Amino acid sequence: MNYLKLSILVSFLFLVGCSDSQEEPEVMTEEEPEVMTEEETEVVTEEEQGPPFSEYMTCTPGSDFSDETATMMVDEWNDLAFDDALLYAAGHAPLETASLGGEGKVYWQLFWDSKEAADAAWASGPSEEFAAWAEKHESVLTCDGENRRGYDAYFPYSDKDNWEPVTDWVTYAHYCKFNDDDGPEKLREGVKAFNTYLDNQADDVAPFRYGVYMHNGDNPEPYASYDFFWMNYYADHEGAKTSYERFANEGADVQAMFDASATCEGPNPSNSYQFYPDPDDA
Repeated sequence: MNYLKLSILVSFLFLVGCSDSQEEPEVMTEEEPEVMTEEETEVVTEEEQGPPFSEYMTCTPGSDFSDETATMMVDEWNDLAFDDALLYAAGHAPLETASLGGEGKVYWQLFWDSKEAADAAWASGPSEEFAAWAEKHESVLTCDGENRRGYDAYFPYSDKDNWEPVTDWVTYAHYCKFNDDDGPEKLREGVKAFNTYLDNQADDVAPFRYGVYMHNGDNPEPYASYDFFWMNYYADHEGAKTSYERFANEGADVQAMFDASATCEGPNPSNSYQFYPDPDDA
């Protein structure tokens, strides 16, 4: 075995078996309770909860890559120890031959409860069990963890959509650049209008959820060239087609608001799969 190659592989694949140690939270005493205005309370609540922190890694399928070997790889990965801050993981296989990551690439996505927790997990290094797993499956898939990309993930309609838990779905991605300095504010207004549009859809609209991903950290090119990424999630491609056609016919006013905010590329479809929690136990 080429141990230099293994070392590079381990540093590129995302890390598990990390320290679970956490600092004790501060406890407020009952003496002199702090009184905040309603506006201050909303700000503090948003800061405490925050959006989940999501990371993407660009992955290269190896000579032994197939649906069967990839499933086995993920299944054995779920047998390893995980940091408590890891909330969810998914894989995305673009339908187009080439994507932003290059020709023939796929993507491994992680969700953490915070960027700080994610950074700590990566800094703690891989376990021996992880290294053995990585060596075993290096001919199936290797991922560029060194150049992973970090985002704050917002799901503006998740409390009202009709999305149901699934272990596989489809993702339609849009890569967007703000047109000018007031682009972010125009985007917020567009999101409000889009949510109203969704409110007015029939109850039988296909299961659908969307997310807006904003950079958090120094992401590499070509991703850094875009200001944000808009992800539409559907149960299947037929539902995606119906949704896009409906919006083209009924959402012109909302689309005009989006166009005033940013210029976007896409949609770029992928087949998506739950990696963690273990889909076999879902």
